[in-house]
Amino acid sequence: MNLKRFNMFSMENKMIGWLRHVLTAISVLLFLVGCLMLGYMAWVLATSITVTLFLSGTLIFTYSVLGVGLIFFITGLVGWVAGASEVLCVLRLYLALLILAVSAEIGGIVALNLLQLRLDDILINGWAEVNQGTRNIVQNNFNCCGFYGPKEFAYTNYPISNSCYNTIQEVNKETFTNAQQLKQSGCGAPLKFWLDDNKAIWCSILAALGGLQLMCIVLCIHIIHKLKDKAGYKRASDKRRLHDEKGAYSL
Repeated sequence: MNLKRFNMFSMENKMIGWLRHVLTAISVLLFLVGCLMLGYMAWVLATSITVTLFLSGTLIFTYSVLGVGLIFFITGLVGWVAGASEVLCVLRLYLALLILAVSAEIGGIVALNLLQLRLDDILINGWAEVNQGTRNIVQNNFNCCGFYGPKEFAYTNYPISNSCYNTIQEVNKETFTNAQQLKQSGCGAPLKFWLDDNKAIWCSILAALGGLQLMCIVLCIHIIHKLKDKAGYKRASDKRRLHDEKGAYSL
């Protein structure tokens, strides 16, 4: 009977070791996703005027991305430590953080639906809060200028960046000269069409990240349960050894 129980205990140890590596790998992935999001927002805040309005409470896009990035960063870091250490208190902390993170994400989705925010509103807020480097990437790839077009620069003092111009070659008396032609279309419409066309891709990525968090919750609960059984088995074994030693001394 004891041999059978010992074999089951060794098999559970092997299972915990395998699940621990899976939990650690997923946590590292979530940690890296959080680092990328926080790193991007740090670049945006450092290279735009958004940083001066950070405490104004009006930067919805910035706060949302920073909040999601912090969730992935903190939960991934704690999960990394929990999976590598197999400490019950750290695993319980990780489980609590995961439950809070998933609850916050579900609450954010519900809030977006209640506020009836459309994709156009999200894109407008995002365009107003990102830095010029992000806008240049979009303007170069979609061959556009500004969110509504170059007319939006008519009533502002913001300079028009070079990404708003197309370089064309003109032939004049057997000589080639480069001329700058201002792009007339805005980036709002093509950016929305691109998101609609690739909805399956980015929705799958978001669903995969949420699924990884749910998988971590299941793995964490399972590992905590196995570690509690393991601790109970060790305590029972120590009691048996102590009882045996007392019996041997009495003989």
